[in-house]
Amino acid sequence: MLRLLSLALGCIVAMAIAATVLTSPSAKPDAAKLPTMAQAAAKVRPPASIDDTEIARDASGKFHLGAMVNGQDTQFLLDTGADIVALSVADAERLGIDIDRDAFVPIAETASGTGNGARIRIDRIEVAGQEFHDVDAIVIDGLRDNLLGQSLLRRLGKVEMQGDKIVIRRS
Repeated sequence: MLRLLSLALGCIVAMAIAATVLTSPSAKPDAAKLPTMAQAAAKVRPPASIDDTEIARDASGKFHLGAMVNGQDTQFLLDTGADIVALSVADAERLGIDIDRDAFVPIAETASGTGNGARIRIDRIEVAGQEFHDVDAIVIDGLRDNLLGQSLLRRLGKVEMQGDKIVIRRS
């Protein structure tokens, strides 16, 4: 019992000393010497590189990115939740990709349910200053926006969110 009382008394004395030291004027930092938030952020963030691609959030709150697919301009929704690149039927046809609608099967879970489609291979995609060949993708019936999914995003480099923009850092 005596040990317990000694331990409790020791803790009280230690807390009293700590409180005195921490509240003394010399323990408080000089606010004028502290870095501003911008200065602190500048030290943490690596400098922007010529290889970086920045994509601003649009009015709908989404991130859209232009790409060249088989030599033709095509718009994509950057979708970090999509496993694979996905094209709408209309864009696949416009890009000259052969699709057989009779071969469509349930292929993907979408926000609005199961999407029917087919696996395809895109000959060439140029996106964010990089070119890729023989890209696995799917065509989904009823898809409104083409999706740039993880199968290609992870090959682009590091993808990070910075406020209202996404930055793709080429690796």
